[in-house]
Amino acid sequence: MQKVEPCPMCGRFDGDAKEKWERREDEIDKINLILAGILFSDKATTRQKEIFMAKYYFSRGSLEQIGDDFDLNKMTVKEHLDKATDLLADTINTLTN
Repeated sequence: MQKVEPCPMCGRFDGDAKEKWERREDEIDKINLILAGILFSDKATTRQKEIFMAKYYFSRGSLEQIGDDFDLNKMTVKEHLDKATDLLADTINTLTN
């Protein structure tokens, strides 16, 4: 394999383009996650969004705590959280595939 020398005029070489494409791939992943969040907020019910936010954004520790906050049974909280998580995962998979 031939070694690539930097350009004597500007100092750039093929490695710069590779780094640029890697950064671009990371940016596309972030954009897809943002789009997934937007689509999730459109598709999920208000209750699903509230419980999802309580668990992952506000870091409420247990399903019992979330249930107490919303005056819901632990199993109802689990069902809403499972549905919200499945919906978000499906949305992300749709955008990335």
